[in-house]
Amino acid sequence: MKPSLPHILIAEREFLIALDAEYLIKSAIDCRITLLRPEQIDQWDAAALSDVDLCLFDVPLDASPVIRRIERLVEARVPLLFTSLGDLHTGGVEGFEVIPVARKPYDGETLLALVRERLRQRP
Repeated sequence: MKPSLPHILIAEREFLIALDAEYLIKSAIDCRITLLRPEQIDQWDAAALSDVDLCLFDVPLDASPVIRRIERLVEARVPLLFTSLGDLHTGGVEGFEVIPVARKPYDGETLLALVRERLRQRP
């Protein structure tokens, strides 16, 4: 029996950026991808979140409005990879410095290396 494909959420405010990430990942990794806006994660219950192997989560320059959402994902044990525009979060998001950040616009090799590493760490 073939194990199920990894399920990756791309929680991104900009649809074209989400499509770019999806293309880069799907071209290199056999997986299932769900695109959604970050606020749509609030509609996912614990059972749905337990099916997620990785969430690429867009962090705005002011991260304070999304901290509760990030905390919920961490509590649900959803592996995260932050994405962010600019240099503000290069060293991590305050309070979540252990979670890596992929800078936009994406460098395909760097993004794929981070995605693969995070998928390997999945319990």
